[in-house]
Amino acid sequence: KNLLAWLDVHFEDALCGVLLVGIMIMLMARWSSVAFGHGLTFSEELCRFSFLYLVYFAASLVACKGAHIRVTAHTQKLPAPVRVGLLMLADLLWLGFNATVIYQGALLIDSMSTRPMVSGSMLLDLRYVIFAVPAAFTLQSFRILQRWYRHFRGGVSILGQQQEEV
Repeated sequence: KNLLAWLDVHFEDALCGVLLVGIMIMLMARWSSVAFGHGLTFSEELCRFSFLYLVYFAASLVACKGAHIRVTAHTQKLPAPVRVGLLMLADLLWLGFNATVIYQGALLIDSMSTRPMVSGSMLLDLRYVIFAVPAAFTLQSFRILQRWYRHFRGGVSILGQQQEEV
């Protein structure tokens, strides 16, 4: 139970931290190997794939914390319930977009199973790389719904830094 609670709060933090550290290690190893006259052919490709996972799961981290970029200047003068309603509408549109990306990503992965593609130097099946997209958007959707659940059930303000003025 403690592990699940920790993962609920820190999963994306830990994953993004591990990916970032891995990218930095691979970049240093690549430069070190070049300095000694050798080459790591797979390191650049692995960094690219890790960066892809980092970007998509960092978006999930931001969705979890409610810190994604939003234009809210025009809503500052509105009453808190109206602002919450507008945020809910925006999040519903976001969930619709996520559902589209998840569906199209699953179709792409499925179509790649008939004609598999592999990466150039690591010979990695690219379905594992593309899997980052639907997986991260699924996690984003879960975190958006989780924030709203906590707002309605736990009394946590959905407005984040913009505390409700009651």
